[in-house]
This record gives sequence, C-alpha cells and structure tokens, in this order.
Amino acid sequence: MKTYISVFLIIVTFCVTIISCNKPKENQLPEAISYNFTPKDTTWKSLSIREKIGQTMIVRAFHKAQVAEFGSIENMMEKYPIGGIFVPYWDYLFTPPRDQVIPTIKNAISDYENASKYPMIVTEDFERGVGSIYSEFTNMPSEMAVGAANNTDLAYKFGNAIAKESNALGVNWLLHPLVDLNMNPLQSLVIERAISDDATRAYPLLKAQIEGMNAQGVVSTIKHFPGDGATIKNQHLITSANNLSISEWNKTFGTMYQKMINEGTPAIMVGHIRFPAYQKEKRNGIFLPASLSEELMVGLLKKKMKFNGIIMSDALNMGGAAGYYDNEIETSLAAFKAGVDMVLWPTLKFMDSLEVRIKRGDIPMSRLNDAVERIWGVREQYNLLKKKGNIFYAITPEETTKIQKDAQEIANSAVTLLTDATKIPLKTSENKKIIIVNISHEDRTNDLRYTQSLLQAKGFEVDTILHNPNFLDWGEKLNFFDKYDKVLVAFENRYFSPLGASLLKDKEALGVWTMGMLPQDKIIAVSYSNPYYVNYYFENAFIGINAYSLDLFSQKAVVETLTGGISFKGTSPVKLEHDMLK
Repeated sequence: MKTYISVFLIIVTFCVTIISCNKPKENQLPEAISYNFTPKDTTWKSLSIREKIGQTMIVRAFHKAQVAEFGSIENMMEKYPIGGIFVPYWDYLFTPPRDQVIPTIKNAISDYENASKYPMIVTEDFERGVGSIYSEFTNMPSEMAVGAANNTDLAYKFGNAIAKESNALGVNWLLHPLVDLNMNPLQSLVIERAISDDATRAYPLLKAQIEGMNAQGVVSTIKHFPGDGATIKNQHLITSANNLSISEWNKTFGTMYQKMINEGTPAIMVGHIRFPAYQKEKRNGIFLPASLSEELMVGLLKKKMKFNGIIMSDALNMGGAAGYYDNEIETSLAAFKAGVDMVLWPTLKFMDSLEVRIKRGDIPMSRLNDAVERIWGVREQYNLLKKKGNIFYAITPEETTKIQKDAQEIANSAVTLLTDATKIPLKTSENKKIIIVNISHEDRTNDLRYTQSLLQAKGFEVDTILHNPNFLDWGEKLNFFDKYDKVLVAFENRYFSPLGASLLKDKEALGVWTMGMLPQDKIIAVSYSNPYYVNYYFENAFIGINAYSLDLFSQKAVVETLTGGISFKGTSPVKLEHDMLK
C-alpha cells in the first residue's frame, strides 16, 4: 500500500511541476506567436527602387503647395511615387470658406489617389472621432471615457464609429489607438488620451476597439512602443522614457503589445521613447529612442516578439527624435535603417537620399525589401492593392444617428462620481441659481453654453459663465457669488491645449485660488479632461465629478447625472490617490 501511495505522490508531484513550468511567470511575456503577414501577391518585387521607397513614406498632403511646386499632383507622383499621405488639418481647416473644407480635402485625396498606381494609404489621428477636428462629423468622448465606462461592447462601438466616419472622409488608416498607460499623473501628453493606468483594464477595451475598426476595413496603428505614460517627459519636446523594470514592463506594456501582436495587429508606431532597462547600445553615450533603435525595433519587436507587421515611426520632426543626427533627413534615414518600415512625415527628398544610400551600399537593399514586403502584406489583408470605384463611404442619416446614440451611451456610462456631500440630484427648489466657472488655458465658455442651456431647460437659472476669475481682481468682491446656490467649476485642459506641464499655472491657478476661497458646500467640481484635477485642487468640494471630455455627449451626461436623469455608472480608470499628488 505504501508503494502505491509513493508512486501516486511522485506522479502528482511530476504533473504539478510540469504545469507550473509551462505556466507563464508573472515577470515574463506571453508566448510570442508569429502572425503571418506574408503577401500572396508578389508584384511588389517588380516595383522600381523609387516605387519601393515610396511605399515606405507617409507624406504630409500639402496639396496646394505640392501642386504649385510640381504643376500637378500627377507630376509630383511621377517623380516621387509615394505610397501614403497624412492630411494635416491645419493646412485645410482654417482656409475659408468653411463649408468647402471637407470638399477640398476630398478633392485633394482624390487627386493623390488618381495619380497613384495603387490605392493611396490615407492616414490621420482621430482619437476622439473625426468630429473632434471637423464639425461635420461626430466628436466622440475621449479614450479615457471608454476606460471609465469599462464595457467592451461600448469600446467596439467607439472604434467602429470612428472608423466608419473616417471612411466617409477617405481615411483608411488610423494612427491609433494608444496602448499607453497613464501611470504618472504628471504626464501631460498621455492623460485622458489613454484608456487607463491599468493594463488589465485597458487590454480588453483596446482589443474590442480595434475589432470595431477592423470591421470597417480600416487599418489601426497601436502606439507608442515601448509605451508612454511612465514618466513626465513629453516626446514632442524631448526624448521620453519608459523607466519600468523589465519585470514591470513585461506585466504591463509588454503583455498588451505581445497579445496584440499575436492577434495580428497590422501596425505599431514606435515612439521617441527610451527603454533603459532593456537597452545596452548607446550613441555618443546616450540610449537612443525606440524610433532610432535597432535594438528595440529589430531585436525586441521583430525578433523576440515576432512582429511581422509594419513598424511606423512617430513624426520625425518632433523634439524627441532631434539632436542624434545632423538634420531631419539624416534622422529619417537612420530610423529606416534601424528598422522603421514606414516613415511618418519625411520630406520628398527622403526618397532621393535613400535611393543614393542603397545604391552605394550604405543601407542594404534587403532592408528596403523587408519593409515593402511587410507593407504589401498589410495592404493585401486590408484590400489596399486594387483600386475601388469609390473611396468615400457615404454615411446615411440613420448611421449618423446610431453613432451619436452610441457616443451618448459611452458618455452616460463614463461619468464618474468622486464625492457627494450634497446628496445628488440637484433640485430647482433648493439650488435654483447656478454659475459656471471655466478653469482652462483656452477659453471654453462657448463650449460650456451647452451645459448652461441644458440646466436652463431643467428650470435652473444659469445666467453667467466666467473664465479663470483672478484672485487679484476678485479677492475683495467674492460676495458676488453669494447669490448663487451652486458654483459649477469646469476644468478643461486637454492634450496640447496647452502644450506643456499638466498641472495648472498662471491664470488657471489663480482661478483655482479664487474658487477655493468660496464655501466648499457650493462647489460642483467637474473635470472634462485631466482625471486628477478634481481630487488635487478641490478635495473639499461637496460634489466632485470626472467626465474626461468636453464633447456635447459628456456635457449632457454630467447634467443628467447631476439632476437625477441617469445614475452614475463610471468608475475611475486611474488611481486618483497617487503618491505624486500628495
């Protein structure tokens, strides 16, 4: 009997050992699975060297300037047969008449498409929806609102809606979503552009969002490898860093990227971000950013993580890529040589320079062929090898209504109640008179008139909106606010507005100072952007709310939750009680 028991224990121990050995450890990446992007169509091999180089270029579509320089887009494309364009809104949106902006963009895209041998890759950033730039479309809630809603069905709808409206404009390749984590509350670049600070929460929402984009046939580009949000550095200004240990990176950014690579993500944008824990090679004693590092792009992404899709650079005119090489063309060439397959915003002269470098052997032809084969494989999978009769998807009124309904559902599910000592809902019998105060770098009072009108429609008196009231002016006359039952303090400083630090300075800081002088039982503090503002600046406010975005849907959701029309459903996607903010 003892013999049987001993044999049984040995077998059990052996099985447990095998299982534990095969189970991924917490500090290791998931198993890398090579997703096949090898194209069946091999016509890329017959392209001329300049046509091949053109496939690696996403050039800014400065339509008028390029027509003026070459006489026509056809002439430009004959000399510089580029494969893709980025439509810079700043070259179109502010050119009157306003009602001709969208037709002008479509005409420009059509010109490039007609002059190209293959379908033109048309790229853009529409992280908050096409309507965040062009008012003819839908301005969606922010990515972090999707994280606060924490619902994969809504995340799918979010991605699907943005991709559908992008198709209407002729954009077939989107430079998002962010696979960044807002781990550092002082990070000014990531903040509400990220879904969360938690990879476990972020991954299923990102996966669902990409599936929604794929359903519309739009290529997604996850960014910014190796992951932004861990430090306060802004890669638009200087080289940033992912300063996590290998173990922490593996559990967070690494796991998300590896899962998405295994599932067939077509494109990864590398950031101007170092990864010191992984890197060994330096240039002039300094670790290179991922966008210039063969060690990170080839060694880690392409070999270790088995990524067979396209590595795209972030824009190489950014401060984070500057200073390592003599000029922007040399930087673009170095990025390509190090492993970038698709260069974002190179000048046309990049083609001339790369052709020369390849012909004299400075950059091997195999590097160019590898890039083009990867691009061809993604083109094939997303039906971008054969031209279509129409490249602009016509959205019906019913589809627009559906998109707007989905956007409202996301906003309703995202609004997050932080504190409530007043016992919401607000009632006109107790809180009839309300004033709105906007704390922001840019004056958002016109945007907030929508909140004003919604409250007025419910019977509240809301007759004033103030922007950054200054303590130096208001200190002696704060009794102005005595006639109001509630003061709705609305924060809004989004990504790039302003460019710089995330915490408030100058007029916004004086606005906070002024509002802090009021009785806190009057304050309704609402952040329509940075999720840390309310806790940091108004921890004593009787009502605190995070809404993550100032779009119309989010404003309506705030009013409805405040007045009892809907309940608060959102949960904070980031840790608010952060050591850095104490």
